[in-house]
Amino acid sequence: MQSKTEPNPECNEVKVVSESAAATLKRNRLDFVHEVEKLPGGDKILECIQCGVCSGGCPTRYSMDYSPTQIVKMITLGMRDEVLSSYTIWKCSSCYTCTSRCPRGIDFTTLMMSLKNLSLKENKAKSTVKPKFHKGFDDIVTKYGRLDEALLLTKTIKKSDPNALMHTASLGMRLAKKGKISLRPVKIEHTADLETMRKTVVGGKKQ
Repeated sequence: MQSKTEPNPECNEVKVVSESAAATLKRNRLDFVHEVEKLPGGDKILECIQCGVCSGGCPTRYSMDYSPTQIVKMITLGMRDEVLSSYTIWKCSSCYTCTSRCPRGIDFTTLMMSLKNLSLKENKAKSTVKPKFHKGFDDIVTKYGRLDEALLLTKTIKKSDPNALMHTASLGMRLAKKGKISLRPVKIEHTADLETMRKTVVGGKKQ
């Protein structure tokens, strides 16, 4: 006589939890994809065919933890934390090689800049020097309308290293004596016009 097997309630519970987790993962993946699509440079992210042209021509690929092709795939998989904390986005030299060669017309260089800004905003970056440089550069240009090398160096130098501070100060004085740099930032006349242009460009790319 064949025995009747009673259903195991624990199996049903595991199944429900697994389905719920899968639904959450799918929702998170789609949320990140949609978020990236709204960023400057991310509107065509789903058109990537993973051909590898961007990675093959990238001059800084050797120093990245993920290739540009992998970053795109990670975005479509919803790997938000991994993308925003990767070294890859900070190693991009903005040479536009990937953008000019992409057969699908993805503006990957601009997208990398957008990912840097998002990483800074949410404090996801593992690196310390690169984010300091990126933020310092933007702050100086926003305030003065142009870059000031001496001021940028003071924002990025490791202040806990006395030897580096002394070397940098000595180098700065020699460059200033030769007229190569100015010790005081020079501000352009119409910084408000620059800010208007910046907002127009960012607004235009989001549309």
